[in-house]
Amino acid sequence: MPPDVAVSIVVTGGSGFIGSHVVDQLLAQGREVAIYDLQPPRYGQRCAFIRGDVRDVQRLTAALQGCEVVYHLAAESNVNRFYESPLYSHDVTAGSVLCVLEAARTCKVGRVILASTEWVYGTAPGGEGWGSDKRTPITEATPYAQSPDHLYTSSKIAAELFCKNYQRLYGVSYTILRYGIPFGERARPETVTPTFVGRMLRDEEITINGDGSQSRQFIYVQDLAAGNVGALAPKAENEIFNLNGREPISVRDIVTTLEEILGRKAKVRFVADRAGEFGGRFVSSEKAQRLLGWEPAVPYKEGLERYVRWFRAEAGL
Repeated sequence: MPPDVAVSIVVTGGSGFIGSHVVDQLLAQGREVAIYDLQPPRYGQRCAFIRGDVRDVQRLTAALQGCEVVYHLAAESNVNRFYESPLYSHDVTAGSVLCVLEAARTCKVGRVILASTEWVYGTAPGGEGWGSDKRTPITEATPYAQSPDHLYTSSKIAAELFCKNYQRLYGVSYTILRYGIPFGERARPETVTPTFVGRMLRDEEITINGDGSQSRQFIYVQDLAAGNVGALAPKAENEIFNLNGREPISVRDIVTTLEEILGRKAKVRFVADRAGEFGGRFVSSEKAQRLLGWEPAVPYKEGLERYVRWFRAEAGL
């Protein structure tokens, strides 16, 4: 598609894992969508495609002409690559946000919707442990990590701050969405769920750090995409929302649930815990439920069953 064709919504990173699901749901609503990515659509999306780098302000400015909303999902999502290539990873993750915001300002785009992460809370006290007898849940009002222990965290915090700066200085509206740990169809193969599924299907050993009690609120990707679409609501303007799963799922829970689904026993080897690992924290998505009417619809086991069926079909296992 030529860059001067106007569209209502542009999705950077729309060919990727989460972005492709967001595009699917936007198209299902009849929205006019363009994917802005270095890679063309891979999952049959019938929409406009603009090949471009998110660090190319001129290309972005051309792409956002006539655009009402831009979803900025393109970023470095692999924390290991942040360690290996910090300059490039920060440029793609935080530097690109400045490029998108500047293009949005020039084109008078109605709103920038930023994909952020629960990592911005770091290991902040207030959400460790589960249950009503534990500490107060982490909410959108919880401060950023004061001493981030990872470049990925710092870069995501910077990305959020840029959105707030552009709103205050130039009037560019934003919505910030802090994702939980997504899983589901089209997931990157190096993430935990695809790794465990693949190893179990091939009867290979699974390695678990520590005792496997570390817990996260895994969010099924189609629920996460629905939260992104819900953020188009006027109530979401200049707001921040956690989009997280409702169930605490430990590493051991992933294995036992897969054993039930696959009908086989996993080969598990426990190794030393990673430095700085924490047991779990409860991140509340109550604000998204209250203001946007969004909450996760797919229970963890059902989402995992759907993913396993997809994985087996894709891998021929």
